[in-house]
Amino acid sequence: MTPREYIEHSLELKKESQEKANNWHIPLSQGENPTLSKCLRSMDDFRLSQEDVPLIIKLAENPKYDIGLFAGYVDLFTHDCIHVTLGRGLLVKDEAFVIGYTMGTSRKMFRWRRNLFMFICKRLYPEGYKFGEEERYVFNSAVMLGSKCGVDLSKVEFDKFLNRRPSDIRRELKINTQDIEKFYSFEKQIFPDSKESQRLI
Repeated sequence: MTPREYIEHSLELKKESQEKANNWHIPLSQGENPTLSKCLRSMDDFRLSQEDVPLIIKLAENPKYDIGLFAGYVDLFTHDCIHVTLGRGLLVKDEAFVIGYTMGTSRKMFRWRRNLFMFICKRLYPEGYKFGEEERYVFNSAVMLGSKCGVDLSKVEFDKFLNRRPSDIRRELKINTQDIEKFYSFEKQIFPDSKESQRLI
C-alpha cells in the first residue's frame, strides 16, 4: 500500500466509523433490550477514547478537570452508560440531553451554571460538538427532568449494572421514564428536521 493509498484508506475508515456513530441508537421504547454490557459493545467500532476528546470538552465535562464550575461530571464509561440508559444516540441533541440530564440529577445546576455551560458549548466547543439554540432548549429541559431523578447519576457505579437491562437500570435508579417519553414525543414534534429527535420514540 502506497502512502497515498494508506491515507485514503484511513480517511475511508474514519468516515465509516463516523457514519456508524451517527446511526447508533438504542431506543428507550425498545422491548426486551439486551444487557448494558451488550449495548456498550455495540459501540466498539466507533467509541471515542479519552485522547480523542478535545481539551475544552474535557475541561467542561470530565471529573479529572473539575474546578467547581459545574456539577454532574462523569468519565467516558459512565457517559456512555447514561446514553444507553436514557435511550439517546450520539448526535448533538442526544449529547445535549444526556449531559443536561446527568448534570440535572446533581440538583446543583443553578441558572448561572447552565448559562455558563451553554456559553462554552456554543462559543468554545469545536465544530461537530457545538450547541445551538435548539440544543440549548434540549439541554435546559433535560436539566429540569434530571432534577426530578431520585439518584445523582454522576455518583452511580455503572459497572455493577453491566449484566442488567437498561429498563431494569432505569427502575432501580428511579428514572421517570414516563416524563422522558413525554419530552421525547414533544422534541420529535418541535424538531421535525432533526434526525436524532425523529428516532426517539
